[in-house]
Formats: sequence, C-alpha cells, structure tokens
Amino acid sequence: MKLFSLLAVLSATLTTSISAYDVEGNGICTVIPFGNGRDDSQQFEEAINATECTTITLPKPFTYSIQHRLYTDLTGKTLNVFGRLLFSDDLEYWINNSWMTDFQNLLTAWIMTGSNWTLNGGGFAEGGIDGNGQPWYSRARGVVNQPGRPMSLYIFNASDSLVKDFSVVQPQFWAFLVSQSSNITLDGVYVNATNHDPSEPAANPDAVFDGYNWVINTDGIDTYRSDSINIQNWVIQNGEDCVSFKGNSTNINVRNITCIGSRGFAVGSVGQYPDRFDNIQNVSVKDVVLYPTKNVSLTGAVYFKNWIGEQIGTPPNGGGGGAGDVKNLTFENFEFRAADQPVYIQTCLTYSDIDTTDLCNTSKVLMEDVTFINFRGNSSGTYNGTLVDLNCSSATPCRNFHFIDWNVTAPEQYDPVYSCINAENITGITCNSP
Repeated sequence: MKLFSLLAVLSATLTTSISAYDVEGNGICTVIPFGNGRDDSQQFEEAINATECTTITLPKPFTYSIQHRLYTDLTGKTLNVFGRLLFSDDLEYWINNSWMTDFQNLLTAWIMTGSNWTLNGGGFAEGGIDGNGQPWYSRARGVVNQPGRPMSLYIFNASDSLVKDFSVVQPQFWAFLVSQSSNITLDGVYVNATNHDPSEPAANPDAVFDGYNWVINTDGIDTYRSDSINIQNWVIQNGEDCVSFKGNSTNINVRNITCIGSRGFAVGSVGQYPDRFDNIQNVSVKDVVLYPTKNVSLTGAVYFKNWIGEQIGTPPNGGGGGAGDVKNLTFENFEFRAADQPVYIQTCLTYSDIDTTDLCNTSKVLMEDVTFINFRGNSSGTYNGTLVDLNCSSATPCRNFHFIDWNVTAPEQYDPVYSCINAENITGITCNSP
C-alpha cells in the first residue's frame, strides 16, 4: 500500500472510525493508528483475531498507542510490526492490570502464544516495542525486583515460531521471557534500555553516582521451562543479565551476541521453588562480545545463580529450598573487557532482608560438565585478581568444569586468583584459593 493510501485510510479512520483495519485481500490486513493519543490496543488485537487476516502489518512510520494489556494468539499468522508499539506510561494501570506470568509472580504487558507464527520488525533496530521504560527505571531506582513492573513480551505456550529483525527499546522490565515453549527462533533482535533521567550526582547525590545502575533488571531475554530455543544475532544494551537461562531450559543455542553494559550470561536463578526440580541442560553459547558502560559494570562474562537449600520468604525476592541439575553447558569464543569476576558461582542467593549466611552451603543444585573455550579479556580489579570463583555448595559440590584456551588477565598489580570451593575435577586453570 502506498503512503498516500495509508494516509487516506488514516484520515477516514480519524473522521469516521469506520474500520479497525484495512483488508487488502489474500489475507493481508493493514492497521493504521487512530492518532491523537487514542488507544490502539483493541483494534490491534481485533486485526490479529480476524479470520480474514493471516498477515497483519503495522507500517512505518506510524506509532501505535498501547494503553491496555495485550493477549495475542498468532497461530498460523505473520505479524509485521514495522512501526512502533508505544506502551503508555500509566504505571498504575500496568501495576494493577498486567498479566501474571508463571515465574516468580512477575508480570507482563503482552502475552504472545500459538504455533507456526512469525513476528517481524522489518529490519535490525527498526520496528517493534517502545516500552516507555524511563518512568519505570526512575521508580525502581536501586530496587532489584520491585513489584509491578511488567515484561515487554512474554512468549508463552508457543511452538515452531520465529521472531526476526525485531526491536525492544526502553523495556519496562525484562524485554523477553520465553516460557513453556519449544522450537522458537529469535533472530536479529535489538534491545536497548538507556537511562535519560536528568538527575546528576551534584544535584541529587543520593540518587546516582559513578557506576550506579539506573536501568536495573532489564534482562534482554530469559528462557524458562522451554526446549529448543535459538537466540542469534542480538545486540543488547541494558542493566542486568544479557541472556539468562532459568529452570528447565534445555537444548538452547545462542550465537553472535553483543552485550553492552550488561551483567553477562546468567545460568539461573535455580532452586528457588522447593516443589520444583530445575534442569538446565544442553546449552551452547558461541561468539559473544561483552563490555561495560559508564553506569553499568560488567559483573561477569558467565555466572551461575543458585538459591539456598532452605526456603526463606516467597518469590520474587524470597524462596529457596529447591533442587536442580545444571549439566552439559558450553561457552565458546567470549571476548570481554573489565569484567568484575569473569566466571563465578553464587550458591547463597536470596534477595530477602534475612541474614542467610549460615545457609550458603546448603544449595541442592548440582552443577557439572561445564566447558569454557577461548575466553579472552581482562578483569576490572573490583575483586582484586579474582578471575574465577567457583564457590560451590558442600551439599552438592560442582564438578567437571573445564577451561580451554583461557586467556584472561588480571590488572597488573594483582596475581591471578582462581578460587575453587567444593569443586572437583577442574581443568585448564590452577586453583590457588582458598
């Protein structure tokens, strides 16, 4: 459809509201925004649900106002978001009305489900979601899991589908969560969570300081209870995990990822729910570049998060007592700069205010058969010369961690430290602490 035709449809829509979408035949439907601040949520969902629409297009350069939560079953359809879905900044609405997910009592603004569908943004860093995240970042300043923040897109109970050339800028919380899904490919995705709050240390010394993470908990993508997920050709600038594998993530392949100002690749968290057994198995990650920004340090290239072996509180900030098996993971061709601890394990994870130090050796998550190949970079010196910290639980010692072509350096004033606690059969490095 030509631009003048689109403008004609837009004019007719604004004056008469005769149609939610334009049916062009052959299953092709085009959605034009109402404009003037009017909510496009309903007409967007109507076009997707319409039986006569198998290809739904939101053309450039239009912006679509999304003021209500979305639930879309895309089975057998193609959704072209060449324009931008702008989620409203009505925080109270989203806090009280977002969809509940099946992980940590967290929320989402958009559930996408179904099989054999394609979500297309039309080009790298072009069409997609604008989560209007700045008010969320300012509200959640310094709070890791503040209740009420919704994820931008929750791919749930989906299969045999493709997300390509799609962007999420200013995500409200995590950009993507893929859950209870299989055979999903996400290719050519751009995520950017950047702070634009004008506060400076001189004006508000309690709010920011050099190194402060303004965009906390803006994961690029998390996988959970899902199998055969392919994540490739991503660029992620954010303030939390670049990519995170939650419980029962199996057969995950990740390729060609650039992480800017992130906290690296996270395995977990696992063991948070006492009634669930968490498997993370057969994960392959290859060709990754990571580096920090001024306000977000690179805490690690790869790290593992295991909850304590007893339950303290409830999710999202409490939990523990669950068991699991983290097995057969390979991380290959990692290049990074100024990682605080390039590889480390947390076995004392809890976000509660209760002191759980005495429970740090109780984790029930077994970690084994993990390989790191061709790691090149340096540490920041934040933890002196520590390059690897395998702080495993005495209840479930970790074993068979292999470091091949390991070329990672500490700042010149420090000797390299490789800490191996309750760790068995570690090769390729020399454990020299404790």
